[in-house]
Amino acid sequence: MGRTEEILKELDEYLMTNLYPTHRIVVREARDIYVYDVDGNAYLDFMTVVTTALLGHNPPGLADAITETAKRLIAGNGYNWYTEELLNAAKAVLSLFPDRNMYNKVHFKLSGSEGIELALKIAKRYTKNTYVMYLMGGYHGRTYLTGSYHGMRRKEYGPLPPGTLIAPFPYPYRCPFGDMPPEECGKAAVETIEYYINYVAIKDVCCLVTEPIQGVGGIVVPPKDFFERLKRVLDTYGILLIFDEVQSGMGRTGTTWAFEQFNVKPDIVVAAKGMTGGLPASAVVTRKEIASAMQLNDEHSTFGASALIMAAVKATVDYYNMHKEELLSNAKRMGEYAMKRLMELYDKHPLIGEVRGLGLMIGIELVKNRKTKEPATKETSDICLNRALKRGVLFVTSGWNGNVIRFAPPLTVKQEHIDKAIDVLDKSLGEVEREENIK
Repeated sequence: MGRTEEILKELDEYLMTNLYPTHRIVVREARDIYVYDVDGNAYLDFMTVVTTALLGHNPPGLADAITETAKRLIAGNGYNWYTEELLNAAKAVLSLFPDRNMYNKVHFKLSGSEGIELALKIAKRYTKNTYVMYLMGGYHGRTYLTGSYHGMRRKEYGPLPPGTLIAPFPYPYRCPFGDMPPEECGKAAVETIEYYINYVAIKDVCCLVTEPIQGVGGIVVPPKDFFERLKRVLDTYGILLIFDEVQSGMGRTGTTWAFEQFNVKPDIVVAAKGMTGGLPASAVVTRKEIASAMQLNDEHSTFGASALIMAAVKATVDYYNMHKEELLSNAKRMGEYAMKRLMELYDKHPLIGEVRGLGLMIGIELVKNRKTKEPATKETSDICLNRALKRGVLFVTSGWNGNVIRFAPPLTVKQEHIDKAIDVLDKSLGEVEREENIK
């Protein structure tokens, strides 16, 4: 029995290991795109810890910044006192937003879920309205509140919190309004949202929360003009647009923020994951006019904005800014190359229903039949957690039906890495098709 098997056996004894479909490996260290287990096996990380290791594992300067700060100050937060690390992190994050009239205030929390909840409080304070609107398939965390709100909620934790609306999201491959061109699907979604605003919430909506590209929902990219249409409607009724850029932000799509891809500026942006290189933090960014609506004692956090975490934020953002042109260029080039290679797999493998994405945020939707689009949920899980894993590549599932493979390497990925990952997918897909007789 190897060390991995020994540790897994004890983990199963002591931990609630049934809460998430985990890769059955025990990681010892990670560098750039590679993860190494306790037995010395190397894996290509094409899930980047659910998009957290955006710049690769342990980018230069990160460990040094954390270590230096830890020698001076560990306990503390950004509520009971301030630190220079907090100021530096705030400046760093705001440097990612060129429009300083629109984005000039930031507040730090410990996770994307907490960031979303703070954004809701701000929106309610500012607009003095009640209802919160979400979109089907959206994902905004797993706290009890955000887990109930998002469009992929579990019925066991229902019902929805009071004052919640969930409206359709334009999912072109599975348009909720029927078979129609993507632009028409987007237009129908906006019309439905406006109907909900007028006749369900009676114009009492404070905000609409959405991801620019749905991540856990299956890397669903809406029609190009969807958010422009949506923002015009929301502005008409004084409703704030909140973008959850937790997975899509800081270069993943080929631009610093995914909202840049859609020619729209949300009123509040929530960022996290790749912003810290792996430590727990999120940033809620908005303008002074909106931020000023919050009142004293509206927020507190025992560990939020600690010096240790803020040092990590600054180091990560500084590295991104220093190499921004190179990282964004690579995200675009490698994203285009990956799409080209994946479309070759689409032509070869009937198990693939659609390949979609922007930059290095790509989804591969698997179906048992291209005509019926029946989700290949079991097959997708098998490929990610077994077949690809055994061949040394880490993928993770996503999608409304758990039938989408997320293809999300770090921004530092090279062509040779993509070639290996796609070769592994090619072999894994072929095996499943032969065994399941999918033609």
